Amino acid sequence: MIVGLVAFVFMLGVIVLIHEFGHYIAARHFGVYVREFSLGMGPVLWQKPGKETLFSIRAIPFGGYCMMAGEADNPEDDQDEEDWLHDVPEDRRLNHKKTWQQIVVMAAGVCMNFLLAALLYIGISLCQGYTVVSEPVVSEVIADTPAQAAGMQTGDRITRIQAGSDVQVVESQTDVTTFVNLHPGEEVQVTVDRKGNEEILSLTPELDEASGVYLIGFRSTARAVPIPWYQSILEGLKTMWENTTLIFRSLGMLLSGRGFENLSGPIGILDVTTQTASMGLLPYLSLFALISLNIGIFNLIPIPAMDGGRILILGLERIFRRKINPKIVENVIAASFLLLIGLFLYASFNDIMRLIG
Repeated sequence: MIVGLVAFVFMLGVIVLIHEFGHYIAARHFGVYVREFSLGMGPVLWQKPGKETLFSIRAIPFGGYCMMAGEADNPEDDQDEEDWLHDVPEDRRLNHKKTWQQIVVMAAGVCMNFLLAALLYIGISLCQGYTVVSEPVVSEVIADTPAQAAGMQTGDRITRIQAGSDVQVVESQTDVTTFVNLHPGEEVQVTVDRKGNEEILSLTPELDEASGVYLIGFRSTARAVPIPWYQSILEGLKTMWENTTLIFRSLGMLLSGRGFENLSGPIGILDVTTQTASMGLLPYLSLFALISLNIGIFNLIPIPAMDGGRILILGLERIFRRKINPKIVENVIAASFLLLIGLFLYASFNDIMRLIG
């Protein structure tokens, strides 16, 4: 458990550090004054003054920030900012920079999360030196499973899977596993190629308590194919793309009101990190990359509390050529923070129920 906790704190610390460093280097590039760069929140554990920026490590290892001049449109509403901001020239304040420069600064953190994920995925592929090919062909039907009940047979090639209006063309076994876990407990229609004939099987995947994933109940044959080092780059980027599309599909399901029971918060991530770290370095780095990707994409969500929301506001102000009332922005930001806190509490409740269930 201690190893898992250390691995968890280290992972989140690096991801947050990389994200905030993206904001920092972009802000400095455009001449924005950065008062403090902090890893962590809460009471100060360590501080070191830089040329003009104070670098800090704080007690709570979740989060961090890059305090830039001009982030708030109404500094008079923040006495702490007003006290030091009056000495900063207007041309060094973020809100006095060109719109595209402000957008670059806001997006830089997300870009760094994507870059970290890409480097990790490529590094994993380079270390492995092979790619796993798992064709969606049934090599064995497991007894007393939905697959057997639906009449699935050895040699069937799965070509398509559907749940409601959501359809997935199947190219690998991973496509099948991913799809059924995006539709937990839902009936699915599985199209198979059986000796040249098309068959449609209806079944409801069952939760495997040991692994925590939904399964149909068949095995397929996977093989490792050696690849040259340069192909590892493409394989790493391919893995990143597949996980990116999976995250966006998951977000789409949440927006449609489905999948909230699968939300996981820090407790769940800690549990997964503990399990993954015990499996070795490469599985841990794979989780590392996935969490970095998730945090990057999550920050792109267009709600004002996130980087994506700030970018949306800047874009709207550019389109309508007028500033949005700061009071409206502040109220929407406050509401979005409440929404995020609610999601955090709900996800944490899910984590606790899964652990004690």
